Amino acid sequence: MIPRLGNSTLVAEGSDDDRLAFAQEVRRYFPFFPFVGGTVRKPFDWEGHRFEEGEWALLDLYGTNHDPRLWENPESFDPERFRGWTPDAQSLVPQGGGDVHQGHRCPGESTTLELLKAAAHLLAEPSGFSLPAQDLTVDLAHIPAVPRSRVILTAR
Repeated sequence: MIPRLGNSTLVAEGSDDDRLAFAQEVRRYFPFFPFVGGTVRKPFDWEGHRFEEGEWALLDLYGTNHDPRLWENPESFDPERFRGWTPDAQSLVPQGGGDVHQGHRCPGESTTLELLKAAAHLLAEPSGFSLPAQDLTVDLAHIPAVPRSRVILTAR
């Protein structure tokens, strides 16, 4: 199912906060990678499993960003969920989790947000292009997870 991506007028004419909420929801709903890997820095136990230093572990970005224990209606595309939201390094993990200053999160995350806000604003403005019917389903078994048709714009 392809989510409805919201009100384009809101993105084109809305505030920076509107575009930020939209960008955060794009990242939550469509993380660029389904998971990331890393090595355990210090031993810990989690849900009955012991993780030892040096072992490989995977962080399920897609699963965490769609976990109903963390997100109300996680399969709905809803930028409104980010209005008044306090950033949480453990629930919204589109580019890794944890603290960016400790090397656990992508240092380019703030740049990604700014680029998404600018791109959403640009694409929502009236232009000489249209989005024809196409297959925008995403196969999460492939990295990067991109729409099957990619994204095709045509001149009006």
